[in-house]
Amino acid sequence: MSDLKKLKNPIEKFKGVGISPDLPPKERDEIKRMLEAAKKAHVENETDSVENYRFLVVGRGPRRKVIKVKKNNPSTQTRTLTSDSL
Repeated sequence: MSDLKKLKNPIEKFKGVGISPDLPPKERDEIKRMLEAAKKAHVENETDSVENYRFLVVGRGPRRKVIKVKKNNPSTQTRTLTSDSL
């Protein structure tokens, strides 16, 4: 869905094709609630900012769970110098 903006000028062959999310509205709402609850729990229990993490819902049906992945911040990464860059 993030690349949907690329379809502003579609190819004639695909002009009548519509794009929609693959989850029913109830499931999308459930995922949103799960993400909000995980972020709230993170704020209450952790010292790091929520912006430093990416929260993802994985699994299907009743086995769904939220995982937390630390974001890579380009400003904190060290740059490796090579002989070409000197």
